[in-house]
Amino acid sequence: MDIMANHGRSIVQGISILGNTVNGLDLLNWHKVYNALVIPILTYRAQVWYTGRNQKGLIHKLQVAQNEGIRKIGGVFKTTPIDPLHNLLGVPPISYVLPKLMHSYALRLKGLSPNAKVHTVLDTDQCRYWPSYINPPTNLSWASLGIGPSTYRPKDPCTAGLWSHPHVTHEPPPPNPTTYKDDLAHPWEYDTHIFIFMHIHRELPYALYFIKRNRRVSHRGLNRGIDQMQALCRAVKIALVSIDIDHTCRIIIWH
Repeated sequence: MDIMANHGRSIVQGISILGNTVNGLDLLNWHKVYNALVIPILTYRAQVWYTGRNQKGLIHKLQVAQNEGIRKIGGVFKTTPIDPLHNLLGVPPISYVLPKLMHSYALRLKGLSPNAKVHTVLDTDQCRYWPSYINPPTNLSWASLGIGPSTYRPKDPCTAGLWSHPHVTHEPPPPNPTTYKDDLAHPWEYDTHIFIFMHIHRELPYALYFIKRNRRVSHRGLNRGIDQMQALCRAVKIALVSIDIDHTCRIIIWH
């Protein structure tokens, strides 16, 4: 706490160059600077150490550091009472800020996935520091107590909409195999064809790609991956990046 309080005082002294009682920032901008620079330092990792029990001395150290910032924002004398300044400037005391952060922390836990590390570390994590018959109270266990059912809702992977100007055309297998031969034998002048060939191997999966335009192969390459799907995705990505996209051309991927 002493380190954080001293650091907060140093920041307050540093931002004093931004204005004084005559010229400088107005009250709204002082609020932004104070909330962006000083509050995060004074409340650093409060979710870990703040319990609200027998911590008046720690909170007092932080409040004394904040008092200097309040007086700097208000441009008042050192003998000015602090309680009226909190009301006039709209800056809550540290004793109100810390419970608010704990409440936000509990809401954050409620919105996380049930498989998140902060949820599993309490009971199912094998790397916890205490045996199964010991359940020491921590800020994490207190914040997780009574928060209700999880509000986590995984996003649907198919939420992306259609492109307004699609450049990539997926060609499904036609009922007549001669369609492939017709498209390749008489290609459009501006068509770009990407051919992807998968090498099926359990230990070394890789994918080959060829880029053909105007009946000429312009690029070719090989991409590896931890599995066939990753190798395929890498080959498609690198092939698309290698193409000079023209708004008048089509890109046809053959796999």
